[in-house]
Amino acid sequence: MRGQLTTADSLRTVQLWGLAPATHIPLGDLATRYSAFGGATLEYTKKNREGWIVGAAFDAFYGNSVKNASEIFGGLADDQGNFVGVNGELAILQAGLSGGQITAHIGHVFKTQYNPNSGWLWMAGIGAQQTQISLRNERGNFPQLQGSMLRGYDRLHMGPVAKGQLRYLHLDNNERINYALGLHAFLATTQNIRGFNTDTGLKDNSFKWDMGVGVNFTWYLPIYAKQESFFLTD
Repeated sequence: MRGQLTTADSLRTVQLWGLAPATHIPLGDLATRYSAFGGATLEYTKKNREGWIVGAAFDAFYGNSVKNASEIFGGLADDQGNFVGVNGELAILQAGLSGGQITAHIGHVFKTQYNPNSGWLWMAGIGAQQTQISLRNERGNFPQLQGSMLRGYDRLHMGPVAKGQLRYLHLDNNERINYALGLHAFLATTQNIRGFNTDTGLKDNSFKWDMGVGVNFTWYLPIYAKQESFFLTD
């Protein structure tokens, strides 16, 4: 006899494509440059029939979360704190965070719940992280901070990162509603790529311990292995 494996009663091989919004609370040296910020993750994960998973993810960081922005860019403002652009027009500048992480991860499902494919999931990953100050100029009329002129102000930091996650994974018996809700923490060792800060005129080449914690919600599109089946013999 030949039978087909089902998610409800059998461990299955599945590829999971995920998209996740997230929030992050910076810690360590990262908290001296930014306050809480948002993120979005694009993830690929493959789970085998033993419950092990491997995959990779790209986490994009964004937010209007720069600390001390007025001090960083204040030297380019007039006595009233205005940025005077070309033709005497006032420039509208907004400092934000941009950057992200690229990581490869491994994990395992444990304490399965209502089916053998769903339950608690731990994940550990390593990769690279980049953060920097991005500047939004709504009118595009302030050449003092455009293109290469922003270097030295942007606090561009890069370095290796390690990341750990604890999630609850739900893979639907009918393969329709699939998601994960999780907590994550990361630790990165980064360095200022510019080597100096224009606003202070000082070198900045020390290593930073950039840390953070947060929560995320991942919506998965599952692709199950074709023709997964088992055989019963007498």
